Amino acid sequence: MATQTELRERELRELVLAAQWVKIHNADTLPNQTTGRVPPGTERAKQLGGDGTPPVAEFACAELGMLMGTGFITAENLMRDVLDLEHRHPLMWQALHAGEARVWKARKVTHLVHAAGLSHEQAHRVDAHVTPYVDTLSWSAFLDLVEAKIIEADPEAAEARRLAAAMGQFVATGQSNEFGLKTLIARANAGDVIFLVGMCDRIAQILLLKGDTAPVGVRRVRALGILANPAQALALLQEFAEVVPEGQDPDTPVAETGMDPEVEQEPVNEGDLHPSQNDADDPELCPTCLGRPVPDPRPMNVDPDKLRPRAVLHVRTSEEALRAGTGVAYCENGVGLITVEQMKEFLGHCAVTVKPMLDLRDQIPVDAYEVPTAMRESLRLSRPASVFPYSHTRSRNPDFDHTVPFVPVGLGGPPGQTRVENLGPMVRFGHRVKTHGRGWRHRQPSPGVYLWRTPHGYWFRVDHDGTHALGRDPDRTAANPTASSASASTTPLERAFADLIAAS
Repeated sequence: MATQTELRERELRELVLAAQWVKIHNADTLPNQTTGRVPPGTERAKQLGGDGTPPVAEFACAELGMLMGTGFITAENLMRDVLDLEHRHPLMWQALHAGEARVWKARKVTHLVHAAGLSHEQAHRVDAHVTPYVDTLSWSAFLDLVEAKIIEADPEAAEARRLAAAMGQFVATGQSNEFGLKTLIARANAGDVIFLVGMCDRIAQILLLKGDTAPVGVRRVRALGILANPAQALALLQEFAEVVPEGQDPDTPVAETGMDPEVEQEPVNEGDLHPSQNDADDPELCPTCLGRPVPDPRPMNVDPDKLRPRAVLHVRTSEEALRAGTGVAYCENGVGLITVEQMKEFLGHCAVTVKPMLDLRDQIPVDAYEVPTAMRESLRLSRPASVFPYSHTRSRNPDFDHTVPFVPVGLGGPPGQTRVENLGPMVRFGHRVKTHGRGWRHRQPSPGVYLWRTPHGYWFRVDHDGTHALGRDPDRTAANPTASSASASTTPLERAFADLIAAS
């Protein structure tokens, strides 16, 4: 019990500090807010919370995230929940201070109410109904209560959300794991999902008949990959159009049967492939998806290669690894680190174009603001993540920021400002903070090393190892040696860092 009490106190402490952070970054701290004329890209007042919450300075989440050791989006979500708790859920806020609720439960309630778009008064009603039970009900039962009260607060809006959910269908992929396996997530019409799963089962059956003895789950995944190649899927379905395992309903997954792939099967009638419903008004309706059967495909007079989807796979590996057949490669688009053998599997059925990685040393500085294509590509490959602290967002089209702001040559700017040593990829929000944020400082003392100073004087270094918090007053003994003690042992980075600290 003592441990849980201490945990609640520490969680609440962070929440209270975030609430104080919101207060000292209110909209009144921003310039030009009363005139209504805010230059493009500059910081604005933003209402993070729901109805009834005050606006705050937009860039406040950037420094808060850095102090928390996390990204600015996580910090912004925390600020939003704090605003909602204080202004829309006062009883839950009091329960937290009394040690009668966990922070993560309270934040979940505010998130659900916020997402539902409830007004200030409606949020108060939900707060009054659910707060007494936050620590007494099981989590699933408490969630049911919260969702019920949200619907009761505005039934018409709840129905509108249900209809809008139908427009929220999607297909997405998750992050790859250490073995190069990726999760595919889809939200779609139930009939379409059932039909797709049924087709995967059918191709999984065919793979077994062709001698693939892998577990059914693996064969279903392979079937999904085959469906991504319409020519291959069509060829398999045509080859086994009239072959069904003996004594098996064609709609039954292979996992539920013990069929032997070596046994020759008797052909079945086409009608058996689409059994009708005994009690259906229309006997032609498919019992699986309630749609009409699609006519059997016929051979097409088309080059199968033309049916393959076009894709570009960016893989980085060494020539030694390719020749040896072992080692590590990096595949972009969220795949991550893979083995060379996995890379062969990815590229096995593709027309491969080999492009060597561009050498940063070959990039010639230019006077124009725009980054040349070759320089942009080499920077993207060598610095694939955003250089804003704790951001590390990977994008093929980041903002390439000039560390030292660009000044046109015609206005007195020096030549060669657009060069590798003066560029860094950033997400748009980080780029705006660096360019327009009040009190921010940013330098690149050596290529690929970025130093940041926040408005409250905290230092951070971003390099190929990630983000490093240096504290508010970094040790100057190693980074700011006196002129008499400076020697060849002091690196250019240390000297540049020392000069930057002294200048600040």
